[in-house]
Amino acid sequence: MQEDSLKARIVSDQVRDVEAGLFVSMPTSTLLSGMLFFVDGVSGRGVDAVIWFLAISIINFARIIVALRGSILSTAGTDGLSAEHRRLRSYKVLAALAGLAWAYIAVLTDGFTSQQTTLHLIILVGVSAGAAIYSSSCAALSINFFTVPISVAIVCLLWNGGMENDVLAIACVLFLGGVTRGAMIVEKHFREICSLRYLAVEAASEMERRSLEDPLTGLLNRRGLERTISRLKSRDLPLITMLIDLDGFKSINDTYGHAAGDNLLVMLTHRLQAIAPSGATISRIGGDEFILIFHQTGEHQDVSAFASSLIFEICRPYPSIASVRIGACVGIYQSGKPNLTEMLLRADTALYKAKSLGRNEFYFFDAALDHSLERRQCIERDVKMAIENGNLKNWFQPIVKLPVREVVGFEALLRWSHPVHGNISPLEAISAARETGQLPSLTEAIFRNCCAMVEALLQAGHGRTRVAMNISPKELETGSIDDMILSGLESRSLPASMFEIEITEEAPIDVERVHEKLERLIRAGVSISLDDFGIGFSTLASLKDGRFSKVKIDKHFILGLSHSPKDQMLVKTVIDLGRSLTIEVGVEGVESQEDLDTLQSLGCSQAQGFLFARPLPLPEAVAILSKGGGDLPLSLPFSFTHVSDPPQGNKI
Repeated sequence: MQEDSLKARIVSDQVRDVEAGLFVSMPTSTLLSGMLFFVDGVSGRGVDAVIWFLAISIINFARIIVALRGSILSTAGTDGLSAEHRRLRSYKVLAALAGLAWAYIAVLTDGFTSQQTTLHLIILVGVSAGAAIYSSSCAALSINFFTVPISVAIVCLLWNGGMENDVLAIACVLFLGGVTRGAMIVEKHFREICSLRYLAVEAASEMERRSLEDPLTGLLNRRGLERTISRLKSRDLPLITMLIDLDGFKSINDTYGHAAGDNLLVMLTHRLQAIAPSGATISRIGGDEFILIFHQTGEHQDVSAFASSLIFEICRPYPSIASVRIGACVGIYQSGKPNLTEMLLRADTALYKAKSLGRNEFYFFDAALDHSLERRQCIERDVKMAIENGNLKNWFQPIVKLPVREVVGFEALLRWSHPVHGNISPLEAISAARETGQLPSLTEAIFRNCCAMVEALLQAGHGRTRVAMNISPKELETGSIDDMILSGLESRSLPASMFEIEITEEAPIDVERVHEKLERLIRAGVSISLDDFGIGFSTLASLKDGRFSKVKIDKHFILGLSHSPKDQMLVKTVIDLGRSLTIEVGVEGVESQEDLDTLQSLGCSQAQGFLFARPLPLPEAVAILSKGGGDLPLSLPFSFTHVSDPPQGNKI
């Protein structure tokens, strides 16, 4: 805060404090002067007493008028700092005039020699002390008032002589010095308190301002955006929300360092501010995410043109990072009234669609996205209850040994029939569980279903048939899935050799932690299979460490295999590699006899797919083994016509 501004505010506080005291001190002063007027009138000083009392009353009335006028101006909002300074000066002048008037007591008491001297001195000292109290915020007012009458009294007492007068004079000197020093100290403390209060308010205001701004770009942060939108008034014009996400920003940080990334964000901010419509709100709500909100003044095509210009402006080369090109995608939502939660959610949905179209694209939130969003919200809202009620079930697809077509295992696949949206794909169900924090509960429910399948197989006499459950490395890393599996199998007295984990090929965050848990499961006898082989990360690196006893080639290499020499070569290579490493190789997605024949000619030992059997409920899956001693007839799956499945490959 500027020093001049601080001083001006302190003066305002002094004026308010003085005016608050005037409405008590002035009536008191008038009452005390009236008492002396009465005493002096009775003593024969009628004319002098009248003149003195009128002078005191006029001055007190003038001070009240100044205070009332200031109060009226303050209420009307026209009372500026200059007016307050003038009022304070007026009070100082009037205080000095009042002091001169009270000094006239010396005339009324014949130089403090009359019989009423003691009474006049007592009231004079009392009025002076009251002035110091009620004008404590401004020492000049009380000093201007009592200095002259007390000094006159001291001079008169000393002039009169005598021990009693000398003692009274000394007492008045001590009183004058003490009350003057006290008035100055109190004013100093008043000013210090005011200064500290305003500095604290200024600091709090600055902290509040900074809490609403992004420290790097100076734009509104998310909290500042929330406050701005909450105060935004509804207008007849549509409100446009543009959510902007940068493409390639990570490359800037990786290549040039974070300082260069910060400089780019600052330059980008300047470009956004330059191109944004007048009155637009700009905010940085994430590392490389910005939001632009403004009222539409043109047609829908104008917004499209602006979005194209916005992307072009963002993508223009930046001199300091010429070797890396920045891109941007924009999600656009048009609303009738400001509601930040709704605006961000829908703009984000449109942004996700824009990013799916490629680089430097924009997309409007439309009816199709609205339906998709409503569907997603409904699924996320219902997934917890569906898990608790057992509505998310597991069906089991047979895994067949080639060429004898003997069922050697089952893979647990997720099924959910939603009361409103029908069959929900496993990917949707898993995504909803992850977004709502229900993924651990879902994984545990699936494990219980797999245990039930193992128990059913044991009861049917098929203790060598395995049950496979899909788990991602991220789940394995962050959760206690190894504890859940081992303790669950032990509590149910189930052999670990009948349980298999299929690990999808993702890049785990902490490889060592994942490998540690896999080792624990392997030592217990659980089989580990590498699922979706060929489309993920670290494929060959995953094979060499010996943790995986089985590899399952992804269905994308199997569909149409008989007509694709390249896929045949790749599948053959993996089968030969597995044989060299003593790793069993299987495939998924077998849907035609031609592809099966090709797989058998390449030496594949295990397969699963719609050609053999669709995923089945637990009782029907176990029944397959009972019908033929484990041999799966080629025509068998097509007799289960009541089974409804999503496209093959949707699983957990």
